[in-house]
Amino acid sequence: MLLEHPGLAQSALVARPSGPNYLDLCEALLALLHQGGVPVGQAAWGLDLLLQLGTATAAEHAIEAPDEDWRALDSAVRDISPATHPHLAAIGADLLSGPPQARLSWGLQAVIDGTLHTLREH
Repeated sequence: MLLEHPGLAQSALVARPSGPNYLDLCEALLALLHQGGVPVGQAAWGLDLLLQLGTATAAEHAIEAPDEDWRALDSAVRDISPATHPHLAAIGADLLSGPPQARLSWGLQAVIDGTLHTLREH
């Protein structure tokens, strides 16, 4: 929803929601984390990361960068010297690949997997 309404994402970066829809969203995400076997403490902190990632991704795409900015970034990444930036040169255009929805989906799965497998210290 935030990708479809990026203005909401921008406002959500600075707001502290507490209404019934927000609480319903939190409840639904916690239920899914519980079903996936995520321990309660890890789910509590993982919920925050999931909401941050979704909000930040949508906010990033709220304002379309001019085509010349994308071309400059693409060119900089593709033309980088392996002598000075070997890791960037090795992955090149893959840095900018994929539509926002696919990148968000992957990011959410990475956070969920990390939440499940990363023990939480008090």
